Amino acid sequence: MLKTFSTIIASACFALTTMSASAIPFVAMPADTLGPLNGGTVLENVVSPGAGSAVLTFDLIGYRTVDGNNGYDDTFRLDINGNNLFIGAFNMGGGGSTHITFQDPGVTIVSTMTHGLYRGGLTQFAVNHNLLSGNNSYLFDYGVMQGLGDEGWGLRNIVIRGSVNDVPGPNTIGLLILSLGLLLWSRKNKVK
Repeated sequence: MLKTFSTIIASACFALTTMSASAIPFVAMPADTLGPLNGGTVLENVVSPGAGSAVLTFDLIGYRTVDGNNGYDDTFRLDINGNNLFIGAFNMGGGGSTHITFQDPGVTIVSTMTHGLYRGGLTQFAVNHNLLSGNNSYLFDYGVMQGLGDEGWGLRNIVIRGSVNDVPGPNTIGLLILSLGLLLWSRKNKVK
């Protein structure tokens, strides 16, 4: 009777440990970097409680004469967790045309527009990507620009929204060890 009872308890504990891992919503909203910035890099580090899938959305702001493809290319680059996902140039007030060098299939350019020559512009992104459990790095880079008297850039409305797998806590691991121990004990006593 005791052996049957311990087998039932062990099975219940084991079932509880397998049910405890679940997807939880994740949202991070790093601060805006409005600028204008004279080229260079913005690095955002975001800590996630688990691994999963997410969507990064953000507004890329062009000040004054950010060039598209016209001989004075201002090239924007996006890397997530060390992986390059986008390289391209946008006409945001400087003339020229949009030129995409590399675009990962998970990257969507929602819209890009200029407010007119010398008046800047805006490009909006949505980027599907994988979150790592722990630290995630987001590198936004505009390289070298012609100077703030001519052009600059910035970021706003950065949102990382996704679903991550809950990392089992010490209680879950303890239940798993207890249930396996009880199962082994009951099996050992059945053999005798």
